[in-house]
Amino acid sequence: MGKRPRQAAITVHRMKKYTFDGLIFFTLCLFAFAVIFSVTAVEAALFTALGLLLWKMRAERTLGAVRPALTGHPLFLPWLVYLGVCLLTSLTAYYPLKGLGQLNSDLLKFVCLFTLFQAVKKEHLPALSRFYIAGALLSALIGIGQVAHIFPSNFDPSSVRANALMNAVRYSEVMTIAFMLILARLVVPSKETFRREGLFYELAALPVFISILLSQTRGAYLGLVAGALVMLYFSGPCRRRMAAYAGIMLVTAALVMAANTGMRSRVLAMSAPKVQDTAPNSPTLAINIRMSLWKLGLRMFREHPVVGIGPDNVKRVFTRFQPEQIGYEKTWGSLHSLYIHQAAERGIVGLCALLFLFWAMYALAVRRFKAAAGPYTLWALCALPAYYVMNLTEISFQHVHTSFAIFLALAFSAAAGEEKL
Repeated sequence: MGKRPRQAAITVHRMKKYTFDGLIFFTLCLFAFAVIFSVTAVEAALFTALGLLLWKMRAERTLGAVRPALTGHPLFLPWLVYLGVCLLTSLTAYYPLKGLGQLNSDLLKFVCLFTLFQAVKKEHLPALSRFYIAGALLSALIGIGQVAHIFPSNFDPSSVRANALMNAVRYSEVMTIAFMLILARLVVPSKETFRREGLFYELAALPVFISILLSQTRGAYLGLVAGALVMLYFSGPCRRRMAAYAGIMLVTAALVMAANTGMRSRVLAMSAPKVQDTAPNSPTLAINIRMSLWKLGLRMFREHPVVGIGPDNVKRVFTRFQPEQIGYEKTWGSLHSLYIHQAAERGIVGLCALLFLFWAMYALAVRRFKAAAGPYTLWALCALPAYYVMNLTEISFQHVHTSFAIFLALAFSAAAGEEKL
């Protein structure tokens, strides 16, 4: 008789565990699907997952394990330094309250990364991967439909870029990160969890890749090339398969460029930009604007080399350093290069903190790949270099879509088990 209450208690405990695990998994699926295109949905999924995770730990009386897991993580110190520098440079900023507002954004990224590290498990990866790529595929079809004038676009009909009703540059960056996962799954075939799973990734590859091309975002093109080269290097026995996919990508890009005059003119403009060209639809306008903004950022850095002008202060002090208008805006809030932007806003201490964090993230990805080589660890290993290159011409790390997507890649890498290449 005494065993029955104990068995009942065990049953109730298991039901709670399965309920918590199921709800957490559901929110992670929503996160993976929405990270491509909805800030609201992905943040709602993140905080719901965090709440459920803490509730589960409280029910299991394991909350005490959170602190050592957090402080013992190899990315904790780099993040602590990065956040500390953000606080310091906010207090010394021209407008401290603006700087402290940016600190909130950086804290959100910190919370996202470590929530994913705690919540994502090895058994989640196949399903999360499918939800993530399903979101990318939907976004790709919308983007291609915009160029074909099937769906509305944010751009003038005479110069349509795939964007899925978001900023075209941001769109291309999140799609590039997603494509790296598709490519990793194709190059390193994984054990299928359902029949013809490989076909799903094969069918998703072409529209996602074409949508990146049709975004006409040159920074994403460079990032894609960087990621593909790293994958070619690390794919080991699968290198011939990767080389074949690289050849298909080159042929596809050439065909799309031949058919799309907008893409062709933007790509060719990179080799010989017209410095004085300021026409609204000119393919060199964005290049000229970036060059001017980078010079301005370096000027800000030279005048405030240690702690910079302060996080999120560029727009507020823009005319102080640049009285003349640049391009089509009187003031800009972004210097369109994360590294120059951070140097201008946070000085040399901020730039070093950022590079320390980026190095630590990549070192973690390398260690995970060496410990458990497979498609998910290969994804992080190749998506990070692509991401770092894309940040040369944008401030992608400061945006939810792209930063959350790259954190998802790191979480996949941390949770993955070894699979033969």
